[in-house]
Amino acid sequence: TENKGSKLLHFEGISFEKASELYKRGLDYDVCIHVYTKDMVYAYKYVQEEKDYLAGRMEVTEIFDDNIDFLKGQEIVKVLYMNTDYQYLKGIENDLKEITSDLDVSYSSNRYIEFNHQGVNKGQGLKKLAELLHVDIKDTIAIGDNFNDLSMIKVAGLGVGVQNTVEEMKKECDIITKATNNQGAIAEVINKRILGTN
Repeated sequence: TENKGSKLLHFEGISFEKASELYKRGLDYDVCIHVYTKDMVYAYKYVQEEKDYLAGRMEVTEIFDDNIDFLKGQEIVKVLYMNTDYQYLKGIENDLKEITSDLDVSYSSNRYIEFNHQGVNKGQGLKKLAELLHVDIKDTIAIGDNFNDLSMIKVAGLGVGVQNTVEEMKKECDIITKATNNQGAIAEVINKRILGTN
């Protein structure tokens, strides 16, 4: 989506059937379930911890049904589960392998497992954006801190991990910033790699 006017540039979501299956399976786990449409994020088991985390970040509609039939006919972007126990989420990924082999599964924000359309990840997003802007992929820079950023970091001309990037990912990055994601890491990269200043 283009920032100016929120113009949609490209869309590849998941089917309602797949989203519904993930939602119903998610009911068996200790997770807050998010279902993203183009216009709204719906959350089931919207616990206070998650409300606090998302406050001011995005608009969320809390739902209470054991199905998402009310979304039939709408385009679904993705489904994600929230739990701050990474190992618990890894267990869920293993449990769901039989229904997620045709999806792109990733982790983000040290609290989410995300289920996207196959091939929908930040790496493919960067490639698509470079194509739309007529920019050679080798002239791009990607900056990230978690596994959902890894595909983008790998395809970019310069793949940057911030100081607080998850440890297992740092070896995949071309450089690691001195700053964390909350301390101006992007400014650090722009100043050093683009403007040539400190």
